[in-house]
Amino acid sequence: MVRNFMCWKRDRSTIEVLVILCVLVSSCRGLEASAKSVHCDVQKDDNKIVVSCSHRNIDSITSWPQEVNAIDKGLIDQIRISYYNNTIKNVTKLPPLAGNKISLGFTANQIAEIEESAFSNVDRIVSLDLGSNRITGQVLRSEIFQGPYKNNVYGDISLQILNLAHNEIHSLDRYLFQHTPNLTSLFLNNNPLETLDHVSVLAISSATNLQTLDLSYTEIDSIPMATFSNLMYLRYIDLSGNKFITVPESLNLVGGSLETLTFNNNSIEELNDDSFVGLRKLQQLEVSNNEYLLEVKRSTFSPLVNLKILHLCHNPKLRYISHNAFRGLKDKWTLSEVYLNDNHLSELSTDLMPWSKLEILGMTKNNWLCNCDLADIVTTQKAGEKFKPKDIPVCAAPMKLSGAYITDISLTYCPTFDSTFLPKKNFSLSDLKPRHVLWSIFGVASVVCVGMLIGLMVNYTKRFYKKQLRSQSGVNYSNLNEDLTDA
Repeated sequence: MVRNFMCWKRDRSTIEVLVILCVLVSSCRGLEASAKSVHCDVQKDDNKIVVSCSHRNIDSITSWPQEVNAIDKGLIDQIRISYYNNTIKNVTKLPPLAGNKISLGFTANQIAEIEESAFSNVDRIVSLDLGSNRITGQVLRSEIFQGPYKNNVYGDISLQILNLAHNEIHSLDRYLFQHTPNLTSLFLNNNPLETLDHVSVLAISSATNLQTLDLSYTEIDSIPMATFSNLMYLRYIDLSGNKFITVPESLNLVGGSLETLTFNNNSIEELNDDSFVGLRKLQQLEVSNNEYLLEVKRSTFSPLVNLKILHLCHNPKLRYISHNAFRGLKDKWTLSEVYLNDNHLSELSTDLMPWSKLEILGMTKNNWLCNCDLADIVTTQKAGEKFKPKDIPVCAAPMKLSGAYITDISLTYCPTFDSTFLPKKNFSLSDLKPRHVLWSIFGVASVVCVGMLIGLMVNYTKRFYKKQLRSQSGVNYSNLNEDLTDA
């Protein structure tokens, strides 16, 4: 009986093990089936594939979509995978992924943690979008960008574009970009930085190959000089939506490379000859939506010797631009597009710029006074030919011209504007004519005669008053010694 009991017990244990194995196998197959049930949208073009896994309620990434796994990796050069708007909270170490240029997007998730070496298996990643998540400065550590571990050293990854916009970053780790030597574009916009502290400055300046830097809407009001000390290749910077009251002087350090500056929606009241000093390579400038900007002063744009496009729009209080704002640039003009739309301007100087050399001119939504100067700019200097067909400005004054297109105004009382100048000629005696000599002699004689008459009148007046004074004097003088002798 004991023997039968032991056999039964052994058989029962065997059955339990088999049941557990069946459960595990079923679970694995269930997970596999669940993974396969998430289908993504795929677009394939030659050696490029784009996979969209957006809005799939994915909360973690343990394997790549089956559409990617089914690809012959040897035929694909570029792979783009987007997990836009899912529920991912933690980016764990991603599985290996072939491809020479890999782009990953995790925009609009709930990411609040990124594990160390998260991208080491996809070290050929060139673009990473982590925008609109819950990432803080404490989460961003240099370890998360470590490449493959080899010879007791962590390697680098190929990352070129990093988007960290719309997160909760107050500060950056000093060594954040230690393993991303190829980083060329960094987007930090819409983070509550408030100030660029010492470690953040060191982090940004360490990305020595940066070409694009977006610091818009980060609540900063200054940029320390050291920020740009090593950024010799910076071409584009966006400083919009901050608290600057002047254009940062530190931009001078990137004047040899900076080509585009966007400086919208700040607290500046004026632009002057110090605003853009040193920005000799700048080609495009945008200064718009500045609520407090009142005037553009003399020589403001003089340092911008290569400027091609100027946006000076949507500044509701801007009512004055100095006629010398482009001083020194008119003889070597490079600007092709100027946009002055939606300001509070009413007049412009005729010699503000060489209007005929522009290709596009925008002036709509201002309070234009249609006077002789404007008629000269639009007609004589051909600025009217530079407006886009649907962007022709209208007159605000005088009343009889209100609402009329400025290209239609004809002011008959305006003087003729002569833009021609005769060359200067040296003077010689042969240029004199007889009447000129006679008039000159007559003029000199007249001056001499008048001077003599005035002199005679002065002398006569002096003698007359002296005589009158003597005759009116009643004081008699006597010799005191003679009076004593007589006595």
